[in-house]
Amino acid sequence: MCWRERWYTDMSMRSIYRKVAKKHGVSVTEVRKDMQAAIDYAYQKSDKSESEKMMQKSIPRKEKIPTAEEFIKAVAHTIKNT
Repeated sequence: MCWRERWYTDMSMRSIYRKVAKKHGVSVTEVRKDMQAAIDYAYQKSDKSESEKMMQKSIPRKEKIPTAEEFIKAVAHTIKNT
């Protein structure tokens, strides 16, 4: 990914966080924290269905659990290509 694509993606993520924060009357930091907490919970819970396991395995990530940014980008890519 070139620097322009990275810059655009980063700008898009900031825009998403700002819109969600504004809609719910909270800070961008709170939006990021809550989104990451939900992702962490989903990846750490033990009673996952097979479809949840498959979906989680399909998310590209650097660590065991994806960041909110990694998760959003993967889901957006999936939606865009279906």
